[in-house]
Amino acid sequence: MVHRKRALSAVQKLVVLLSLFIVMSAAHGQMAGPTLAQESGVRAGSGDDFDNIEIYTRWDSEWLQTEVIERISLADWRARWDLTAGYWDGSVDDNGFLALGPVAEWRAPGADWRVSLGVQPTLISSHNGNGKDLGGPFQFTSHLGVAWAPPGALILGLRIQHTSNAGIYDNNPGVDIVSAEVGYAF
Repeated sequence: MVHRKRALSAVQKLVVLLSLFIVMSAAHGQMAGPTLAQESGVRAGSGDDFDNIEIYTRWDSEWLQTEVIERISLADWRARWDLTAGYWDGSVDDNGFLALGPVAEWRAPGADWRVSLGVQPTLISSHNGNGKDLGGPFQFTSHLGVAWAPPGALILGLRIQHTSNAGIYDNNPGVDIVSAEVGYAF
């Protein structure tokens, strides 16, 4: 008997993503300690034979700010953590992934625009993705993003990201994706 993989419909994917978005936002509100600037949102894009959809949440990191950003005197930069759950939809295979890591954001004084750079260790559900052998389940996702992000308002942005294993496995083709981002800062 041959079992065929049953794909989720677009409506099912949207329901799952919105549910995860609500859970991640609620869990964020439960964090102990002082209130930190937070944001949550959705990214969607395409590249390297994959369509991409992600939910993310970001929060300020006081420790990274004092121990890294301030020690190297990066004025107007802000240290944050980024937690992302996502799904690569390929024509052959699909992959789920989870990423968590630091992000540095630069804002010009008094501006609502920001530039972000980050690298997140990433776990993928299958390293055989859409005809590519990505080497193994542990990857790194680096990104460069630009966004219009006024405080306490809707965030709109664009992001270029590259996911690969940095040569820790024999195969390392990588996946490049360009995505649009919609989020909310609170």
